[in-house]
Amino acid sequence: MSGSAQSQVKEHARRGEAFAQQHEHGLKTLGRAGVAAEGLVYLLIAWLAAQVALGGSSGSADSSGALGQIASKPFGKVLLVVLAVGFVLLLLWQAVVVGTGEKTSHRVSAAVKAVAAAALAVSCLRFATGGGSSSGNQQQTLTQRVLEAPGGPVLLVVAGLAVVAVGVVTAVKGIKHDFEDKVEGSLSPGLRRLGVAGAVARGVAFAVIGVLVAISSTGDTGKSRGLDAAFHEIAAQPFGTVLLLLVALGVAAYGLFQLLTAPRRRRA
Repeated sequence: MSGSAQSQVKEHARRGEAFAQQHEHGLKTLGRAGVAAEGLVYLLIAWLAAQVALGGSSGSADSSGALGQIASKPFGKVLLVVLAVGFVLLLLWQAVVVGTGEKTSHRVSAAVKAVAAAALAVSCLRFATGGGSSSGNQQQTLTQRVLEAPGGPVLLVVAGLAVVAVGVVTAVKGIKHDFEDKVEGSLSPGLRRLGVAGAVARGVAFAVIGVLVAISSTGDTGKSRGLDAAFHEIAAQPFGTVLLLLVALGVAAYGLFQLLTAPRRRRA
């Protein structure tokens, strides 16, 4: 690449970063709607998890199950479109943070959030148009493909251990109140308790998902159905009903925390 071409690339990159920084505040304000949308979805997931614990669940206890519940209600499809818009705004905000974040950890977190927001936006639109499907089935299909690939079982074990690590880190960060940095101003004791409970519950769920993904390396891909499989696995343990109800309460706490702090979010 010639010197002039390199200069043009650098100039375009500089302009792009300046544009992102100039509009970051506006996108953050709009993107907070996506944080609230995430909170609503987690509240519905918590309700579905409680149904699994009590033996009354007939659908998937995950994001697809939550969106399916919304789609089945009056004006549900309209709400799904609203949620999709919120997730798109969250995606745009996080895309800007990927380029302008002060810390590498913030940029990596924003990239993960952006991917999750994009997936949720697409799922909302699919359910709104009658084409939604179980995310658990999709994850099981993907696991089967990985398992059939060269070195697939090893990859699944590594992936499972990585998800377990994410779960542990998520719980530890919650216990250390790291979530307070995401919110402008101070948090009330009640919000702090919600933040801790939500982070620990998500950490437990991630850890169980990771264990199940690792176990699926033996050929039992039915274990790799994401949150739905994790909730059913918890319910199947001794005192599983009580344990899963506690996890459901924690997931609900996370959803409430997202909803209540959305207007003041510094980071998603």
